[in-house]
Amino acid sequence: MVNAIVDNTVLTNFALMKREDILMRVFDGLLYTTNEVLQEYENGEKRGVLPNIDWNWLRVLNIESDKERPVYERFAQRLGSGESACLSHAVIKHMKILTDDLETRSCAQRLGISVSGTIGVLILAVKKGIISLEAGNKLLLDMIQNGYYSPYNSLDKLL
Repeated sequence: MVNAIVDNTVLTNFALMKREDILMRVFDGLLYTTNEVLQEYENGEKRGVLPNIDWNWLRVLNIESDKERPVYERFAQRLGSGESACLSHAVIKHMKILTDDLETRSCAQRLGISVSGTIGVLILAVKKGIISLEAGNKLLLDMIQNGYYSPYNSLDKLL
């Protein structure tokens, strides 16, 4: 499996459903994020808009190397710190990025970075037998009712 790095948009969708376990199971506990993403999530917790979730199983990457810093700074001119950090690692380490942010997705696609998001994770969860198609469709509808913009209201035609 390709290493994947997740941003706050995808974490938030699963956290709001209290189904962060799906992320962990789909990626066999080998999912990465950044300190910047966790800080964004924590800010949402402090404002009371996000549930308190234990993300300790996520592997956390830092912007440290001379290669990562200029890439991060370039992205940070247009994107938030979490998205910029995830994109930097995806570029340098050849990782897949999990994001639902349209601008981040567009940037990643222009750079040839493999991109997926909430729907892609739900599809993988169904394919791996972690959840049923019915459960995946219910989760997707619940996420949409909680403010997630989705181009689909069902996973049926995507499988």
